[in-house]
Amino acid sequence: MTGRFDGLVAVVTGAGSGIGRASATRLAANGASVVLVDIDGAAAQAVAESLGADVLAVEADVSEEQQVQAYVDAATERFGRIDLHHLNAGVFGSFAAIPDISVEDFDRVMAVNVRGQFLGLRAAFRRYAQQRSRGAVVLTASIASLTGSADLLAYQTSKHADVGLVHGAAVYGGPLGIRVNGVAPGIVPTALFAAAAT
Repeated sequence: MTGRFDGLVAVVTGAGSGIGRASATRLAANGASVVLVDIDGAAAQAVAESLGADVLAVEADVSEEQQVQAYVDAATERFGRIDLHHLNAGVFGSFAAIPDISVEDFDRVMAVNVRGQFLGLRAAFRRYAQQRSRGAVVLTASIASLTGSADLLAYQTSKHADVGLVHGAAVYGGPLGIRVNGVAPGIVPTALFAAAAT
């Protein structure tokens, strides 16, 4: 029995839990070799061990340029190429009212949710160019990309920015045979969501 992704290599960020873990699990179940990237290296390794497939766990902070390049290099060294990228890592930030949000909290959310997505996109396009291949990239946006509310201002702002990244990258990538899509989940009861709500 062959899988939909047999012979393909996928990178999933934020793969240590929640949506990233589910994405990595589905990709592996459908035949992909999967690189599980997470700032919590132990969590990524635990997921890798649970999959029992051709996987690699990499600890990396997606907001740091050198660490993004390091996970791409690790994936390429292990598997020779990358075909699919799921740029999923993200943080919620503060539920505080707008007057009470600190600059530090706002900047942290933007660093992970926007700069991290940009760095992953750029790395994906560079990798495809080096391979002279087509490819696909998916960014995890949110229903917060499409609407507004009175809380989670930094998160909403970052997810609106992610939609801009998807639009621009899709227009650029189309003629190159690189498909870029965004997904906008609703509220998913992950550990990240539960921790943010307390």
